[in-house]
This record gives sequence, C-alpha cells and structure tokens, in this order.
Amino acid sequence: MKLRWLGHACFVMETPELKIFTDPFGEEVPYPGINEAADVVTVSHEHHDHNAVDKVQGDTQVLRGLDEQTKKARRLEAEIKGAKFRTVPSYHDDQEGKLRGENAIFVMDIDGISVAHLGDLGEKLTDSQVEEIGKVNVLLIPVGGYYTIDAATAKQIVELLKPDIVVPMHFKTKYVESWPIAPVDGFVQGMENVTRFEGNEATLDKEALPDQMQVWVFSM
Repeated sequence: MKLRWLGHACFVMETPELKIFTDPFGEEVPYPGINEAADVVTVSHEHHDHNAVDKVQGDTQVLRGLDEQTKKARRLEAEIKGAKFRTVPSYHDDQEGKLRGENAIFVMDIDGISVAHLGDLGEKLTDSQVEEIGKVNVLLIPVGGYYTIDAATAKQIVELLKPDIVVPMHFKTKYVESWPIAPVDGFVQGMENVTRFEGNEATLDKEALPDQMQVWVFSM
C-alpha cells in the first residue's frame, strides 16, 4: 500500500485495486490543490478544510463520519473492494463538542493493514474508545494543537494505541505559517525511531511492519 500526504489531514492510500482519500481540503487551505481521482473519500467532520469532496475526481463513494442531519458522529461500517471501514465517535474539542462539534475516527483495514485516521480529534481517548479502535498498524494523528489535540496529548494517545507506525498531521508547515498551530517538532522531541522523509510518500507492506514503533514525518 502506498501512503501519501497532501497536507493538513489529507492522505491518499492506494493499492492496485483501490484509491482512498481522507479529509480533502478546499481552496481556503493553502496547500497545493487536489487534482486527482479516487474510489473512496472519508470525511471525519464537516468543516471546510476536511470535507471538500468536490475536489476529488472520478466516480467516488463518500463515507461521512457525521450524520448529515444531526451533525453527530455515527458508527458507520462499510466494505468497498475488499477494504473495510468503520468509525468511532469522538469530539473535536475537550468540552464534549460544545466548541467545535463532533468528529469521527476512521479505522480502515486496507490490504491487511489497519489504519486509524483520527481526523480533528480534540480530546483524550477514553478506555472504551481505545478498545473500539483496536489494533492499529498505522496511526494518522493530529499534533498541532489549537484546533485539535496538542503534542503532549498526541503522545499519550500513541502510548495507548501502540501503533507500529505513527504519522503526524495537522501541524504548521511553510504552507500554513500564519495558522495558530504548532510545528511537528514538539511531538517528535524525545521520541525514538523518527524518520523525516524528504518527500510526502512511502510504501507499506503488511509483511514488513517494524518490530518497534516508528514515527514517519512527511514533508511538502
């Protein structure tokens, strides 16, 4: 499986059979624009920097983590071309959604690799959420704070979920220098097995996952 970061919380996961987008952003987000097709798009919540599904081309199936009428996170289950998708409800803030609403964590089984995309998680995970998420091979986790959990809380969640590979997202880069979020450095400080990629993509093999947890930091 190929994993590619397009910036913010948007990733592309691709196998020979399937191409998945997570949380596509619109023109208001100053990363390079999205200009490609996909089979599936997941949307953790309905903020404009995460739900621009119109930017993704092709005959796309959209999986929305929030109920369109109630705006509440829902437990969704779907299987598309052999990949399995499910959601775990959470909040976008630490006040039970009073500030920013709700958020859906997407857990995906793609070609035998378990990927958890935490969306704009804004709270610490409960024991029941950790149990519901289950075993994670690849954890896509926000670390920039302000709108989401910060570096310290992200580290606590990493300890709880114990993934094989951690990929930070939703942090300050040259594209979003004016945004009130922190760079990735506070998250990776003190962590072992950190790899900073010169680019924004890597290949994953379920038969070659690391024995010790690794942190992969993509660049744009």
